[in-house]
Amino acid sequence: MFKRISFDYSDTTVLITGGSNGIGHACAKAYQDAGATVIITGRQKSASDYDNDLQGLQYHQLELDSTGNIDSLFSSLSSLDILINNAGGTQKDEWSIEGFNKSLDVNLNSSFAMATHCKELLMQSKLEGGASIIGIASMTSFFGSEWTPGYGPAKTGVVGLARMLGHSWGKDGIRCNAIAAGLTKSNLTSYVIENMPEIVESSLQRQGIKRLGEGDDIASMVLYLTSPAASWVTGQTIAVDGGFSTGL
Repeated sequence: MFKRISFDYSDTTVLITGGSNGIGHACAKAYQDAGATVIITGRQKSASDYDNDLQGLQYHQLELDSTGNIDSLFSSLSSLDILINNAGGTQKDEWSIEGFNKSLDVNLNSSFAMATHCKELLMQSKLEGGASIIGIASMTSFFGSEWTPGYGPAKTGVVGLARMLGHSWGKDGIRCNAIAAGLTKSNLTSYVIENMPEIVESSLQRQGIKRLGEGDDIASMVLYLTSPAASWVTGQTIAVDGGFSTGL
């Protein structure tokens, strides 16, 4: 999938929330191409309900605002080396208390719940460089936006969660990092990209690289951070944003 570089994730089990679409799907296919057993979650009843190619991926329905659903998923797992907390998104009326709290549940609280549920399995991993947890953060982790009053603070929390878990669980053989994604093409950003040209243009003007992100741009960093090449990297948030966070 990637030019001039390859990864070997044979004999490795990877769990990706929201792996049916967008960045999560790009990560799932990349790990699959690298030889991993890949488990993905989504909100639909079955893999056949999606347009994307999910062949060869193990699918589980999961609503991330329900701890009971998470309990059910983990009861079916026997081993795990890598957890990618990718699922999330903006919610309706995040300026309301209900909308704000739901955004926290979906984007941040679920990531903590997934991590704590899978800790014991990750501690048993024999993956070179250690087991890994990756959180998908956002440019709204760093910059305020009236469009995302709940999503932005939740994604800021993802950065803090990576820092805290990276510091706390390193002794257990688990690394935790986050990726702050710039404006990346996906099902979640398609409405903005197609209907809000002023937002796209302002982002491109600020970026050093004048294009929107692709799922593979994020997936390549995900695979690096969970590989032995990053065995001394933990608690960090890496911006993959075309230079947006460095511009004015």
